[in-house]
Amino acid sequence: METRGGDTSNFFTMPRTPEAIDALVEQLTTEELAGLLGGSDVWHSTGIERLGIPRVRVTDGPAGARGTSFTGPASANVPCGTALAATWNPHLVRRIGHLLGIEARSKGARVLLAPTINLHRTPIGGRNFECMSEDPLLTAQTAVPYIEGVQAEGVACCTKHFVGNDTELERMSVDAHIDERTLRELYLVPFEAAVTEAKTMAIMTAYNKVNGPHAADHKHLITEVLRDEWGFDGIVMSDWFGLHSTVAGVEAGLDLEMPGPPIHRGKRLVKAIEDGTVDIGAVRAAATRMLRFLDRCGAFEDGEPSDEISRDDQQDRALLREAAAASMVLLRNENGALPLSEPALKKVAVIGPNARPGQIMGGGSAFVNAVHWSAPLNAITDRLGDRATYARGCLTHRQLPHPSRHLLGPVNIDYFAMGLGTTLTRSEVGRGLRMMWMSPPADDVPLDNFGVVVSTTFTPDSTGTWTFGLTSQGDGKIFIDNQIVVDDAGGLAGGSYFGMGKSEHTATIELDVSRTYDLRVEYQRTEMGMFGAFNVGALAPVTTDLVGEAVELALHSDISIVIVGTNDDWEAEGYDRVTIDLPGEQNRLVAEVASVSKQTIVVVNAGSPVSMPWLNEVDAVLFTWFPGQEFGDALADVLFGASEPGGRLPVTFPKSLEDTPAFEHYPFRNGIANYGEGRLIGYRWYDTIGREPLFAFGFGMSYTSFDISDSSIATDGTAVATVTNTGSLPGSEVAQIYARTVSPANERPNERPNGSDHPFQKLVGFTRTPTLQPGESTTIAISIDPRAHQTWSTSTHSWVNTIGEHELHIGTHSRSLHRI
Repeated sequence: METRGGDTSNFFTMPRTPEAIDALVEQLTTEELAGLLGGSDVWHSTGIERLGIPRVRVTDGPAGARGTSFTGPASANVPCGTALAATWNPHLVRRIGHLLGIEARSKGARVLLAPTINLHRTPIGGRNFECMSEDPLLTAQTAVPYIEGVQAEGVACCTKHFVGNDTELERMSVDAHIDERTLRELYLVPFEAAVTEAKTMAIMTAYNKVNGPHAADHKHLITEVLRDEWGFDGIVMSDWFGLHSTVAGVEAGLDLEMPGPPIHRGKRLVKAIEDGTVDIGAVRAAATRMLRFLDRCGAFEDGEPSDEISRDDQQDRALLREAAAASMVLLRNENGALPLSEPALKKVAVIGPNARPGQIMGGGSAFVNAVHWSAPLNAITDRLGDRATYARGCLTHRQLPHPSRHLLGPVNIDYFAMGLGTTLTRSEVGRGLRMMWMSPPADDVPLDNFGVVVSTTFTPDSTGTWTFGLTSQGDGKIFIDNQIVVDDAGGLAGGSYFGMGKSEHTATIELDVSRTYDLRVEYQRTEMGMFGAFNVGALAPVTTDLVGEAVELALHSDISIVIVGTNDDWEAEGYDRVTIDLPGEQNRLVAEVASVSKQTIVVVNAGSPVSMPWLNEVDAVLFTWFPGQEFGDALADVLFGASEPGGRLPVTFPKSLEDTPAFEHYPFRNGIANYGEGRLIGYRWYDTIGREPLFAFGFGMSYTSFDISDSSIATDGTAVATVTNTGSLPGSEVAQIYARTVSPANERPNERPNGSDHPFQKLVGFTRTPTLQPGESTTIAISIDPRAHQTWSTSTHSWVNTIGEHELHIGTHSRSLHRI
């Protein structure tokens, strides 16, 4: 059912009365009670056939609903979480939520493991691209419509990671030491909104510890805050392998251990029940919540989850293209360099490692097989034809890049249930040479000992020495024309796949552009790790000075469009970045191209801030994030003026990593991540201590200009103002309101080495105007956060009014404000 909004009253009804659910719980045996609180496999809860209790399927988000396989049916790929927040447009985010709900249903899933609403504490966080913002209010007001959109389609959101999962470094064991006030005023705010406003139906706990206990064992957070204080009535599940106890997790209020079969529940929980070491009342309460959840999300009506299919809807593509363009942030535009006038362009140099194919998503569990992939180079050449010429410029890989689809022939996958060398069990058609199995590949192919042979052809696009690489969790070999090229047997775990896979093994081979070669991968699942996986990389010969070639092309062109950035090698689940510098020689590339080019447009395709030492040498800078599958066409729309660059920064861009508030506290020491900066993260720190950022929070240029005037506070407490388009092109603006408390008396001046962490100002409201024509004005009304002038009291453990003069300021970013 594709509602895309409107009346959603048919979803999440509760036809079974509480008494009926309680009666069903009473019929459960001890084994069934314990079984219900653990998954049956990687992607399903446990059903109980004799009582008609179904399984429910969950699927990874937040970049799309992947389904149960990393290599299964393709899915729509939406802009990353930070890109969605960069739109500052809750209505647009809600539409994306509807699409994700529909996509989840197409995969037979009733639970989407999304959104990710941790904060950007440091710009090098490995999963920052999944998260939304450094600011709790912007994160909350992005998450709420996301959840509402998904759940309106009959799919429960499992909002994550509760709480403090702000680093990937040793994430399973690090103890996040966050003081009570900072926790309440920052890190818990988006989760509170997800519960009290969006009514999220599930919460996923974080991997890390929080002030001592693991998040999955944290009774104070799960029961006292989440359930008792906020009134959460859904289920709480662990992150995958994120539960570390049998008794403590149950008594803390964690309902579901994932994945299954369970490690700490199942037989262990049965024994704990029989021994009386776990409170049977807590077990029954969790089972009751599980059954109510299954009822509310339609699992009883669904029965067994349906087959997984791919959707490729033109309406969806149009929405994703719109959202990608709306997220792109124009950071510099000297002398109106953008938008480009297509008829005036005669020779355009398209340069950079992210021009082909571009990076549409980050790495890790957010990965999906995109149903469509619009590359920047293709989109630009579609408009300009042979007026556009391409040069790669430099290499940026951390591991060898996955071979482009146009180099590969049809991919055939043969499975051997008892391992390589046994009888063929089944065959299927694949989509590439990157595969991952977290559950059995098929009913007749168990996960523990299967073998697989993947066969295709490889047609090189250049002659010379090619480098092939293999990364695996298991044992693998690459053959070309039946010759072993790479063999990683005997390699040690620790270099890939969340630390459970092997480091990349590489080798070289001479290939001729005039030939097509047979390429085969043989992979054997071993006991290494908890799943099976391999990835093949291929690097073309590099026989020339790539930077020099790009500079030569730029020298003889009218304009250079340089597309640089990161990729899923550098921004991914499982590890943090170590720098905000662009990988490889990209900074040199931009600087040298700019030194000879008549005009230089830089497009930065990354999920998090990067340094820009060449900033003042180029004419324009457009930041695109990881914008989803319609990247190329959306980028061309913005470059050529068919769409405005709608984004505004949801995070502060620093001049250097040393300039960031958490720098002195990261990485952590002795297993403890001390949140020593307290409430001063992001712009709050820059604005409080007077440090100048590279680009301020909320900043973003337009192709036109705006004036905000006649601001005041209405009798109902909302802020009103007039916004006028004072430029020559249509456009929209984001009006932002910040609250300041002058000389607060209830700050804590002696608790930190650097004095008080009371922020100079904080975002308390915003709105995006409709598109305004040149000279057109509109009156806006902005709701103010009820806690605009409140702080958390550590003595009363409640919200209290700050003492001092309260001021509201309005403007277009945190460094461009005037008092209302």
